[in-house]
Amino acid sequence: MNRYHFLSLICFIGAVVFLFFGFLNGDVKVGVFIVFPFITGSGVYSFFGTILLFLMFLFFILGFIKSVNILNSEHFLDNDEILSVTPEKKTSFKGGGVILIGPIPIVFGSNWKIVVFLMIIAILLMILFTYFFIQ
Repeated sequence: MNRYHFLSLICFIGAVVFLFFGFLNGDVKVGVFIVFPFITGSGVYSFFGTILLFLMFLFFILGFIKSVNILNSEHFLDNDEILSVTPEKKTSFKGGGVILIGPIPIVFGSNWKIVVFLMIIAILLMILFTYFFIQ
């Protein structure tokens, strides 16, 4: 964990504290639209909580940029090093995923067997979602 991720964690904790105090004070309202939670507020607590949330995202992204060393040029190869690199064995990757937007699944994959397996998982997740939503 680098310092940007640590600052992101501190901003998140601060945002939760400010929004919680705003909720207790009556300035912040919390709700759910379909399956998407939202927060509305007017006041100092909601303002500082929102600012800290934006800073949290900024520090989180900067932490990944720092950890990948995109801005550091010492990892680039020289011309001599490029010529001495031997070609590596080509590997393949097979994978897929399920995105649930509410009860609606979006299934994608690189292989039809993976897609069929993920469709079964998506159907099970839809059944669980419907079961808990109806109760």
